[in-house]
Amino acid sequence: MPIRPGAGHSRVRRFGLPHVIGALVISGIFVAVLAFNFTQQRGASVALARAWKIDGPPCPSLTRAEFEAKGYKAPKTFDYDDLSMARKAGNASCSDIQQNGGKGVFHDQECQFTGPAALIITTKKGAFFYVPEVGQPATVVVHDGTPQCVLGGKFTLKDG
Repeated sequence: MPIRPGAGHSRVRRFGLPHVIGALVISGIFVAVLAFNFTQQRGASVALARAWKIDGPPCPSLTRAEFEAKGYKAPKTFDYDDLSMARKAGNASCSDIQQNGGKGVFHDQECQFTGPAALIITTKKGAFFYVPEVGQPATVVVHDGTPQCVLGGKFTLKDG
């Protein structure tokens, strides 16, 4: 029995050159938009990393026992991401900074303190104790759960 065209058979659709060209153009536009956004975001991340970079000597650090034996306290506590930050005095400003100078895929948490006097940084790896001098700004960078504290910072509070 011969098969008659159109009798119960669906017509096979073919894509021609105009369809292929259209798909390539749309794909190219999509890739260009992604590349533009990536470049813009990377530039902003690099600028932010530069603005937050603080070079200074390490903060004096103590063990928990030494910190408690000397009577240090850090009653001003706040949470940032998965961290707990405690200080005795001053103010703080924090930001997520892309690793590798703003070019990395992952980020570190960074906090600048105006004059903490005593710091307790608690991460998934434990509690870390620092005692910058009274009135001395300090900056803490937490990379993979381990904080590093340096003396110095750019964050200030200015009146009007």
